[in-house]
Amino acid sequence: MADLLHAIRGLLAYTIWADRQLLVAAAEISAEDLARDTGTSHRSVLGTLAHVLGAEQLWLSRFLGVPLTRVPNLEDFPNLDVLRASWEDFWPQLEFFLASLTSEQVAGDFTWTNTEGATHTAPFQQVLLHFVNHATYHRGQVAAQMRQLGHAPPSTDLVYWRGAF
Repeated sequence: MADLLHAIRGLLAYTIWADRQLLVAAAEISAEDLARDTGTSHRSVLGTLAHVLGAEQLWLSRFLGVPLTRVPNLEDFPNLDVLRASWEDFWPQLEFFLASLTSEQVAGDFTWTNTEGATHTAPFQQVLLHFVNHATYHRGQVAAQMRQLGHAPPSTDLVYWRGAF
């Protein structure tokens, strides 16, 4: 079980790294392009990044036992400066959480109530993997949006994180 804990901690650390890479790249894009509607589920690069952070904040609040009542969104992060500052406030909280995770927690179940009031229970390891996968999925969307707008996205594949492979 210690190997699973180590792997999950690594994936959470990877998520922080990859999110940071996107923020660095986003800083090179004009505010107009960041907000441009690209026809995707969260409309723009900024909207998609806001969704990623909002979902990460929501899940961490559940993990810590102080759940948010709604998913923070673009209204909460209306520009890159606010988004960056919010992520910079968030990362130490996530880092503390990942450092405090135990093998027993990872091996157990996790119960949460969603924003519609429905309660769910799932293996905690699957919920943690969902947290990582959700961010990865949307970072891929951001990379495509950046290319569509004529900007080069960063390489955020796991293979580039700390020379993982």
